[in-house]
Amino acid sequence: MFLFMPQGSLSMSTLEDGMTLPKSTGLRKRLARLGIMGQLLSLAIVLLIFGIGSGGRFLEPENLLAIVGLAGIPAILCIGIHQVIIIGGMDMSLEGVVAICGVVVGLLLKNSVTPLDLGFLVVPVAIAVGGAVGALNGIVHTRLKMPSFIATLGINWVFFGLAIMISSGRSIPIQDHRFQSLVTGSHLWGIPNIAIIALFFLVLFEIFQNRTKLGVAIYAIGGDESLARQAGINVNRVKIIVFIICGMMYGIAALFLVTRLNSAAARVGNMLLFPAMTAVAVGGVSLTGGLGKARNAALGALIISALNNGMVMMRVNPYAQEAVNGLVLIAAVALTIDRKKLGFIK
Repeated sequence: MFLFMPQGSLSMSTLEDGMTLPKSTGLRKRLARLGIMGQLLSLAIVLLIFGIGSGGRFLEPENLLAIVGLAGIPAILCIGIHQVIIIGGMDMSLEGVVAICGVVVGLLLKNSVTPLDLGFLVVPVAIAVGGAVGALNGIVHTRLKMPSFIATLGINWVFFGLAIMISSGRSIPIQDHRFQSLVTGSHLWGIPNIAIIALFFLVLFEIFQNRTKLGVAIYAIGGDESLARQAGINVNRVKIIVFIICGMMYGIAALFLVTRLNSAAARVGNMLLFPAMTAVAVGGVSLTGGLGKARNAALGALIISALNNGMVMMRVNPYAQEAVNGLVLIAAVALTIDRKKLGFIK
């Protein structure tokens, strides 16, 4: 029952029927307060199953480091998108934003298509492009009073189409290899650089969520938007800021994606939304809003990366892998969703 459990969903000392659990150790209490005990248990189960199934190959240090590296970019995406989910919204524009940011990065770095070469100045450009699309998401959602699901889905297709038009539907080879060495390289004890970068954003967002007024306002809106308005929170402004932050994280992830491949194309964002949403749900972020932290989103990305790596190692049929991910998403949402907020299920 602890699998995919969101923060605060169950006290570790009592159950609903009043039965008392055994006294916890200090570590167990700490994990319970952090809201990641169920997620760590889920990760341990994944490691155990595939460790046994692969004859121990799955648990070799090289493979574990590879999993951590593979989880880096998904973790950055999840840290971004979970902010929108916390306010009770949904961002379906991930693939379109990554596509347009990726193409812009490819055209502005040294390449074989244009004479442009911004070097490391492309970093703020990618962040700015993603933030601008995020602002548009927020404005369409709040000003036109459209459900975030529909608003962001429309924006997704708009910018995916623009990315195809700008790139003429072709790949853009990148000739600046400095970013690739940064993304694919490793540092301390063989830990991939991209994992260290993801960890940096995890710590940054944890501080933001716990120590700033805006972070508190985000959770207030996700908990009860009407009460947040009564408390004097400018809900629309906060929502727009959240979408901007989310878009900026997409821009950063797009930069790392295209530079890791040394090639930019509109399709670079394809098939990223479903794994990100699955990881966020598995990490314990409630899709009805108000519950979950950056650590939950990042840990969810690690669990999904480990799951997919294990299935590939054990040569599970690719279609069966998709089915497993779908079942995991259903289970995660079923265990984390707050049905009291839903009213009628339609």
